[in-house]
Amino acid sequence: MKRTVIKLGGSVLVDVALRQNLIAQIGQLWRSGNELLLVHGGGKQIASLLNKLGLESRFHDGLRITDKASRNVAQMVLAGQVGKDLVAELAKIGIAAVSLAGGDGLSFLAEKMNAEDGTDLGFVGRIVKVDAKLINAALEARLIPVVACLALGADDYEYYNINGDQMASAVAAGCRAENLVFVTDIGGVHDANGRPIAELDRAKIDQLLLSGVASGGMRPKLRACLEALDAGVKHILIVGAGAEDSLLHVFRGGQISGTRISNLE
Repeated sequence: MKRTVIKLGGSVLVDVALRQNLIAQIGQLWRSGNELLLVHGGGKQIASLLNKLGLESRFHDGLRITDKASRNVAQMVLAGQVGKDLVAELAKIGIAAVSLAGGDGLSFLAEKMNAEDGTDLGFVGRIVKVDAKLINAALEARLIPVVACLALGADDYEYYNINGDQMASAVAAGCRAENLVFVTDIGGVHDANGRPIAELDRAKIDQLLLSGVASGGMRPKLRACLEALDAGVKHILIVGAGAEDSLLHVFRGGQISGTRISNLE
């Protein structure tokens, strides 16, 4: 039985057709006996609610700058609507799931983090401690954990917004997953000429980050891949949500529409 963390990006989740197709594939994989953990983003949904409230969305180096008001919005969207909607859609196909935030069961604790250049990002954190007992209990009960990218501060017990890709990496590492799959709306990683890259290792990732070829949200995604490799996650893939049976192909071990990342030096 393969334990796999699947990270569903917020851009994927706002596309109804893509979302329904992915839910159907997740159902097939679950019924085949795979242990699945879902980690979901919600950037577009957060931006939409911030806009309705007259609050500005600000980013730095691919990460959302999160003041207290923005943090509260993120908490409402991620631990509320997005996670609960996924639970409902899984229920429609006969699969029981439970939506969690990092504070539930003290499963994921964080520390405040700044950007690489020292910029203060506000209530943005990185996971520093994982207690997998609640996740493991859910899996043993044949429930799919649906994890929002929020965590409690280990020192102040405030909620921190966690980049979705970094959250997925921490969940995979802390819950001893064999596979980590990022499902995106753009597919895999691309080179400076916009061509897809089928295989990446640590050295190539470092080169993409240093050269600036990896930009925007791809930067924290690739950093999250490095963190997962360091933690011993064996198989990391970045796949396109729009490709036919993209998740099923991951488990079949065949050709994928995206990028495989290995632990080779």
